[in-house]
Amino acid sequence: MKTLAVFVAGAVVALLATPGMAQQARGIYLGTGAGVNIPQTQGWDFSNPTTKGRADVSLDAAVAGDVYIGYDFGAFRTDLEASFRQNDISNVLFGFDSFRRGRFAVPGASDVKVDVDGHERTIGLMANVYYDFEFGSPFVPYVGGGIGVGFNTWKVKVKDADIDTEFSSPLFAYQGIAGVSYSITPNWAANLEYRYFGETEGNTTSGDTKIKVGAPNNHTILAGFKYTFDFGQAAAQTVPDSPVTTGERSYLVFFDFDSSKLTPEATSIVASAATDALRGESTRIGVTGHTDRSGTDAYNQALSVRRADAVRRQLVADGVDDTLIAVRGVGEADPLVPTADGVREPQNRRVEIVMN
Repeated sequence: MKTLAVFVAGAVVALLATPGMAQQARGIYLGTGAGVNIPQTQGWDFSNPTTKGRADVSLDAAVAGDVYIGYDFGAFRTDLEASFRQNDISNVLFGFDSFRRGRFAVPGASDVKVDVDGHERTIGLMANVYYDFEFGSPFVPYVGGGIGVGFNTWKVKVKDADIDTEFSSPLFAYQGIAGVSYSITPNWAANLEYRYFGETEGNTTSGDTKIKVGAPNNHTILAGFKYTFDFGQAAAQTVPDSPVTTGERSYLVFFDFDSSKLTPEATSIVASAATDALRGESTRIGVTGHTDRSGTDAYNQALSVRRADAVRRQLVADGVDDTLIAVRGVGEADPLVPTADGVREPQNRRVEIVMN
């Protein structure tokens, strides 16, 4: 647990210390995480020809981990995940409804605590879907959920009762996910997330004893990293170092892939436009947002508006009267460089400032 705490603390410090970068690329990604799994108490019902009762099985917190491969479509992404959890049984509290002596039924006893050696091990195979909340920031909150199967194995050993058994059962599994991703580079991201991992009930037998295992429920906290492949499109992250003008009173402001955050170069271009607007006493300033052709039309339309609004806010911060600025987004409809659908062309990720 001490090692885990150091790992998580280091990940948090890295997130806070790393300067803001572009949002992540889109496409195939690989990832892994490690953290802690905290299982809830399980209720086991058992019965045999002489005894009937229930056991509340408590398990210790322990290290957990996962690996996954997926595809990022933009706001939505999906992946296939393999996870591992193994938690030791800490103690078992038995309650007996009844037991038999000879031909007679005898009332049971309750709250009999028994020290048990053993563990529950779960290998989960899940299909997950996520929604990322993009705000033009390197921090991207997300929510998700998944379904799949948990391959569970329980090992139980009670010396005083001469019990030493191991049994396995595949169970239907589901999970809810909430977390935040931090884009270190366009391809690398760090994640910190919570997963509620639940399964259905299981049934097994041990000798002549039938056991119904209560639905396992787990609270898992993971920190990890994700790498997204760009397959040779790294040039799409390039931002020009100097203003590009289309005329005497026009400016182009370029953006990183799938981002509405102004880069330092873009901020400098906007400042130059603001200075010229104040000096030239402009009566109208048109701010038009554009995107490249990767992504859906609806998503790109919304992204173009966010880019235009980011430029408007910076112009106002630089002293331009907000009432002079007209903002609109045209999505991917008016590319500076014509391309096929799906192409990440850096010159098309822009905002045009036109002053009259």
